[in-house]
Amino acid sequence: MPYDVQHALDHAEVAGWVLGVLDPDDARDFEAHLSGCDQCQAAVAEFEPVAQGLSRAAPAVEPPADLAAKTLTAVQHAVMAGRPDQLTPEKAKGGKASRWWHLHWSNPLLPVATAIAAAAMTAAAFVAVQVLAFAAPAVAATFSLQAQHGHVGTGAATVRHRGGGWEIQLTVDHLPALPPGQFYECWYAGPDNRPGHPDLITAGTFVVNHSGNGTFTMWSAANPAQFRTMQIAAEQPGDVSQQGAVLLSGTARA
Repeated sequence: MPYDVQHALDHAEVAGWVLGVLDPDDARDFEAHLSGCDQCQAAVAEFEPVAQGLSRAAPAVEPPADLAAKTLTAVQHAVMAGRPDQLTPEKAKGGKASRWWHLHWSNPLLPVATAIAAAAMTAAAFVAVQVLAFAAPAVAATFSLQAQHGHVGTGAATVRHRGGGWEIQLTVDHLPALPPGQFYECWYAGPDNRPGHPDLITAGTFVVNHSGNGTFTMWSAANPAQFRTMQIAAEQPGDVSQQGAVLLSGTARA
């Protein structure tokens, strides 16, 4: 299939989708597009061996703070020099392309990628994956949060281990509006949690917009390998434990 540079730039979230790091809304949109796009399906198939290889890679080290910016700048300049008829600085600015820079595997400018992937990929794929890997530690667990009996809404959370604890990226949809002064609280529940015997650690509080949606970054000391249940409850000031009704709940997936 002839390679279409502009198509790759318009759908540059291929790498993020394969690695599972897209926001839930972006992931749903791309999955819908993927079902009918042969080019993106081929790109996903070529990216998957690299993503699988990352699971067997050595533990990540902290890169220099400016590594991602310098790497992307170098790749952009190299590609624009090699394809002046298809890619211009104007096309390179903004949009999804500036976030992901998905490039064709056969690009001869970066041959080092052939040492990383068994399928003859170029270093453009390798650079994209490494930049994404450096941007955040590996995912420790994910949660798919479902509405409990009598309630509405959904949610999804991704948990990564960082120095002093665990970072949680939480997205919720269609939660009901709460009265003024109340808020939602994210809890981890341990295996011994039951009525009258709480085994809980809080992960933070939040409020949603008028549509009941929101995306939040929170921190907790709870290891999702031990506290495997995540719950979203409606709370109010003065509560020192989980007093409100649990609206959403889900179990950790490694």
